[in-house]
Amino acid sequence: MSSATLPLLMPSPNQSTRVASGYSQLSQLNTPPDDFFDEFPPKWNAPKPFISRHIFQICCFIFTWRSDLHWLHDLLKEGNAWEELHSRYLTQLNQVSTVQGLVLATAAVFISSNPPLAKDVNYISNSSYACLAESLIFSLFGLLFQLKVSASGIVFQRRSAAKIIIERRWRIFWHLLGMAMPIVIFTISVVLLLISIVLTGFASHSETVQMYLSITFAFLATCHLVSILGSPFYHHFSNLCVHILRIENGE
Repeated sequence: MSSATLPLLMPSPNQSTRVASGYSQLSQLNTPPDDFFDEFPPKWNAPKPFISRHIFQICCFIFTWRSDLHWLHDLLKEGNAWEELHSRYLTQLNQVSTVQGLVLATAAVFISSNPPLAKDVNYISNSSYACLAESLIFSLFGLLFQLKVSASGIVFQRRSAAKIIIERRWRIFWHLLGMAMPIVIFTISVVLLLISIVLTGFASHSETVQMYLSITFAFLATCHLVSILGSPFYHHFSNLCVHILRIENGE
């Protein structure tokens, strides 16, 4: 390489300065501002009118299992909590999508096949078939909603989107509703599939099938109840009920 070409390859001081300033601006964009969520947003307080205030509290209870949005402010004011929260949600949503596909395949197999023992287990009866068909539909639309939320979640987890969402208290509820819809649809599809199995078992003419089904569901219900009583969800729910009762009694 000749010495005449070396000056062309070496960056000039002005170019180095522009590159350095560009990198500094990019790092400033990726770094959350210090004043983000430092103070509790005034519009996050409960409305003063009686009806609006109770609607607000009901929405808080449905979407967050709490009576206000102070917990959300405490959670999001630290570091990159907004991004981390949405990243964890999208990871769990991918796992839900896998299970949703299994529910869809199970419902499709039951609908498209004839029962081997129609007298004992007839899952193509009117009631069972209707629940299976609804489970299939909810599973299909659940996958579509999960795909939509996964695609839009990349945008929602940005700090710029958070600034827009927190400007109004109702935007938070709409955002939480959009995130909760895939889980709600998934739950409905699973419940419909279980109802179809229960209807098939109890509508059977075989007492053995009815007895086995009763024992199985009693055992599963007991295990599920024990898991709920030992979970943080139950303790949080009980503390919330006690807190609401104390507020109503003026304590």
